[in-house]
Amino acid sequence: MGTKNKKGINPYVLVILSFLVVILIGSILLIMPWTQKNGQWASYIDALVASFSATCVTGITAYRNGVADTLTFGGQIVLLVMIQIGGLGFITILTFIITIFKQRLEFRDRYFISQMVNSTNFADVVMFVRKIILISFICELVGTLLYFPAFYQVFIGHGGNIGDVLWYSIFHSISSFNNAGFDLMHGTLSYIREGNELLSHLSNGMYIYFCSVAMGLIILGGISFLVIIDIFNFKKKPSQWRSFTKAVLITTAILLVSGALLIFLTDGFKGANRITPFQAIFQSVTCRTAGFSTYLQDNLSIAGKAISCFLMMIGGSPLSTAGGIKTTTLFMITLASISYFRGNKVSAFKRSFSTTMIVKALVLLMLAISVILISYLVIVTIGLDPQYKMEDTGVVSSFNEAVIFDVFSCFGTVGLSIGIESYLPVATKIIFCLLMFLGRLGPITFFQIFQNSMDKEDLKHYKLVEEDILIG
Repeated sequence: MGTKNKKGINPYVLVILSFLVVILIGSILLIMPWTQKNGQWASYIDALVASFSATCVTGITAYRNGVADTLTFGGQIVLLVMIQIGGLGFITILTFIITIFKQRLEFRDRYFISQMVNSTNFADVVMFVRKIILISFICELVGTLLYFPAFYQVFIGHGGNIGDVLWYSIFHSISSFNNAGFDLMHGTLSYIREGNELLSHLSNGMYIYFCSVAMGLIILGGISFLVIIDIFNFKKKPSQWRSFTKAVLITTAILLVSGALLIFLTDGFKGANRITPFQAIFQSVTCRTAGFSTYLQDNLSIAGKAISCFLMMIGGSPLSTAGGIKTTTLFMITLASISYFRGNKVSAFKRSFSTTMIVKALVLLMLAISVILISYLVIVTIGLDPQYKMEDTGVVSSFNEAVIFDVFSCFGTVGLSIGIESYLPVATKIIFCLLMFLGRLGPITFFQIFQNSMDKEDLKHYKLVEEDILIG
């Protein structure tokens, strides 16, 4: 039977189809006049980009005036629902609902669900799904409460009411935890304070608090539900945590610290538009597939953009709301390289790792680089929409810089942008949609559809003679 259920449906196909259905429904809703502040039918391609971006928790849109000035309250709810479904996964939510009304699941149903939610323990998959939902609810609730004082200062006394405070707190909490990068700031300034109609009302201390809440939620959402469960299992000591948990925590810490230091070194000492230490820290965190920004990405130096692209490609961790090739992929490749130069077997935390794991990590890296390179070349060849010139975009970066940066951002489901999306032709916007979709589900998910044919080697009753060839 392989990875198929009793009806012959591949679980990975079902995951892909579930995302596509949510995206299709969302795009249809977002073109309707009741979701648009101008009361008119919207462009379907713009609605499709927003739907892909929300469901794939990216944050890139073709809305020149931003979400808050384009979508009505109803449209914002549609967007937020897609973010929540995209962050947790439609299958995870569906499984949770089913288990509420069905106390026991058959063995084959548990196995099938475990494949769809990427769980290694199909015996306890129902409990695992419930824990995911509970963790998300708690984190988003706490996030809402933490955001509340900041938005209270933003709105109360400045033309807003308590309803605005509550809605903005809920929206930004869900968007932050799910690493979506969508915000309700007027315009496209995201969390940049200068010139921001809303954030300019915050005191210096409250602005730092506001951004710190966002960073905390981003890290929690991207660190993996499995890691959170492991850490808060108080019966376990840190030495008893899974190797997966240790690898994720170590790699995440190194990426966050080194990313902040390198970005500050490249952009903190230049003549104009210097990045502050706090902005460098936020940039390192938000590149973990969140998409909020406290610094204009167009002002980053070439080195700063390159570091950001690397962080965006790595992304978060498996079994999280984040995208990218994941921290464990980087960990495995780095560990294998160090072990090779030392002449040792690939091992860490008193555990050895199989060749299959190393090959899978390398294949994932090669697929990611290939997809990014091909997409970049195609988009550069297509160019801007014929009715626009680069001068019309208002960005100082070159077209090539803007394209490669946005390609990395889409593939890593980050949402950071130089600012040329709304000036691109339909073909390029569709490529961006496909990149976000591929980046959210992961290239491996698509190849798992053919898992039965990929595993034929295990069924063979013979082995071929090994032979080494010259390399390098």
